[in-house]
Amino acid sequence: MLEPKFANTLAAIELNVARKLNWDYQQFKTCLNFTVNKEAIEIESNTKTLTESEVQTLKKALLDYGFQYKKTVDDCILVFEQDVELR
Repeated sequence: MLEPKFANTLAAIELNVARKLNWDYQQFKTCLNFTVNKEAIEIESNTKTLTESEVQTLKKALLDYGFQYKKTVDDCILVFEQDVELR
């Protein structure tokens, strides 16, 4: 279970990503699933493959909160970890 403070941060991250992608929040929640795993955020595309432009926008939006892209799993899950210097 997420700590309440981080749950609020995760909600802010999701809203920031949706805004930067220029998607309404319902479209965002339908297309992307955010999962917190220890100190990482995993983002899975549920309905479509993201374009390269959308992936770059997603990376920039997560970087706003100190999360850096680390790897892609099975071509559909992007893993972001918080910058060690910010922890």
